Amino acid sequence: MNQPPGIPPMNQPPPPPHGPGHPNPFEPPPAGSWGMPVQHYAAAPPASSEAIAAIVCGVLAWSCFPLGFVAIWLGARARRAARENPERVGGEQLALAGMIVGGIFGVLWALFWLAYAAFLVFAIGFGVFHK
Repeated sequence: MNQPPGIPPMNQPPPPPHGPGHPNPFEPPPAGSWGMPVQHYAAAPPASSEAIAAIVCGVLAWSCFPLGFVAIWLGARARRAARENPERVGGEQLALAGMIVGGIFGVLWALFWLAYAAFLVFAIGFGVFHK
């Protein structure tokens, strides 16, 4: 039977894909020769209690007016401690987040109470509460 050129003869296994200069693709590499070297990183220091208290006060500031300003104060203390002693005290970003959230809620509460006071002053001034 005549075969067209370039087609292997029937009932014969195909030639191996690897030759003398090519490694077998199905053979695993020698043990220990793959992978990247493992880099060991030092664990980050734990967040300070003041940083945790700052974020908690910042989140709770939506319901209680002075907690926003307490969050700013605690966050500033925690960030200063983290900058002065970075190998023992962490949580600088947590403290910053507490300061931001506490500041936003503190300012919103302050604006609310100022508007409320202004409303009362104008209402009393115009005699709204008088009969």
